[in-house]
Amino acid sequence: MNSSITKMADGFRKLLDRPDAIEMPACYDVLSAMLLEEAGFQTIFLSGYGIAASLFGNPDIGLTSLTETALAARNVVNAVRIPLVVDADNGYGNEDNVVRTVYELESAGAAAMTLEDQVFPKRCGHSANKAVIPLDQYMRKLESALKARQTKLCIIARTDAPSLDEAILRAKVFHAAGADVTLLDGLASLDALKRVGNEVPGHKQVNLIYGGKTPILSVAELQKLGFKVVLYSTPALYVAANAVSKQMRLLHETHDLNSISPESLGFRDFQQFIETKYERRPGTVRTGLSVAPSTAAA
Repeated sequence: MNSSITKMADGFRKLLDRPDAIEMPACYDVLSAMLLEEAGFQTIFLSGYGIAASLFGNPDIGLTSLTETALAARNVVNAVRIPLVVDADNGYGNEDNVVRTVYELESAGAAAMTLEDQVFPKRCGHSANKAVIPLDQYMRKLESALKARQTKLCIIARTDAPSLDEAILRAKVFHAAGADVTLLDGLASLDALKRVGNEVPGHKQVNLIYGGKTPILSVAELQKLGFKVVLYSTPALYVAANAVSKQMRLLHETHDLNSISPESLGFRDFQQFIETKYERRPGTVRTGLSVAPSTAAA
């Protein structure tokens, strides 16, 4: 693997080595990734939930393939300069599929990938009635992922075990096997967060979803509880959906573009953002792009 591919993994590992907790919002396409980078975040997550919703209009029930995820990851990595963590669901099959998943995501330039222990078809981590595969079956997948790496790709081992005791047991086994980070998804109470923080060794990630199962705490509070990575897996998607829904409904009602202008970027502002981001990409031929007059958009 060349240095342009491996540097993202190096960057994510440097963040893990720092004393502060990592805030990691999720993107769902290239534009949302660029906007999150522009907002100042140091790393971003490519959400399988977000890809399913934005690319296909599907719920998060395992309908997205490795090919589609890897392509989305490659497109995001080509557009941003911060590490990308990729949601690899359950590895898209057995341990042989997991090896290919590692290869494809490393080739795409991913800094890390999340591998979960749900049965197929999987569900969103904050949904009810989740089920997991036997621990020994998952461990074959996790160990295959760890061995298959050709870069410093981080492996985030996730469990969706419905019992907190079982989830903690699994996370301990994941850590002992060499997982770089563990994620117990859908923790439903402050007591559960405290137990995980106290009992699970190593770097731990928590997934916060507005309206989801896990109590919404600040980064400072979660760091005190022992969590290293704070994943915001849905706000970019939810805020975008809310804004588009409200403003387009208003436009439909008023039949006047001026009615939504206060909540909209203008042509020149958006063009400036896109062109500036494009020309800063490594390897981009300098085109001398300039923002055209507003009449050019017609």
